[in-house]
Amino acid sequence: MRIDVGMQKGGVGKTTTSINLAGALANRGHDVLAVDADPQGGLTLKSGHRDQYREGEYALYDVLSEMGQLSLGNLDELIIHGDEFDIVPSHIRNFRLEKHLYSETRGVETLKLSLDRLTADYDYIVIDSPPNLGPLADGALLAAENVLFPSHANTIAKDSLEILFDEIDTLEDKFDDVNISTVAAVLNEVGRDGVSGEMAEWFNSTFGERFVFQVPDWVVVEHSIGYRTSIFAYDPDDAGYPWDAEKTGTLRDRYTAIANHVENLS
Repeated sequence: MRIDVGMQKGGVGKTTTSINLAGALANRGHDVLAVDADPQGGLTLKSGHRDQYREGEYALYDVLSEMGQLSLGNLDELIIHGDEFDIVPSHIRNFRLEKHLYSETRGVETLKLSLDRLTADYDYIVIDSPPNLGPLADGALLAAENVLFPSHANTIAKDSLEILFDEIDTLEDKFDDVNISTVAAVLNEVGRDGVSGEMAEWFNSTFGERFVFQVPDWVVVEHSIGYRTSIFAYDPDDAGYPWDAEKTGTLRDRYTAIANHVENLS
């Protein structure tokens, strides 16, 4: 199963959600590949692959543009094997990829075509897509056909989601054989008082109550990212934050619930 973690608005916890969903699925015994399709490289950098992002020999640009030594069938060449999950890293050259795909007839389909030719076998592929409505973001939607929406529970996020829903409708109209399914909404950085009644009602009516998950605004989330792991491999004692232990357990429960939901859908 492929899952696109998508939202065209930045700063809503998209990369954090991708890392922890991948970590949750891996913790439940699955083989997981995380694909960093965002040229900004958040998932790559937060997973500790800074050198690969800045100086790696090959990038998604080489695979999806087919302008170098690699082609659509060579995505395996980019995979970095990790202790938790494997990753196709981003690269600073991928900013050139967005411009290239705009000009190609089937540019928006290249990520799907490349993943279709992947020889490595994974139970789940989690795609961290760019915070825009460009060809890589659209390509992630087409490649996965399952989208999980990270968001904040506010009016701006509501408007952003409605724009993204319109984009999905446009893609489904353009590609007759594409049916993009909603996986869930993950509300990040939820404060102590929870989500307001009005916003909770909107999200529950839009997605269905059992399809809405809340992640609290706790600093332990950033501590785990600073540790270069998901919350599941995070060791509060080793990281120097022993007081994180209880909240780490709670967050693992939250992301495990999301992973369990994904398993049931697949």
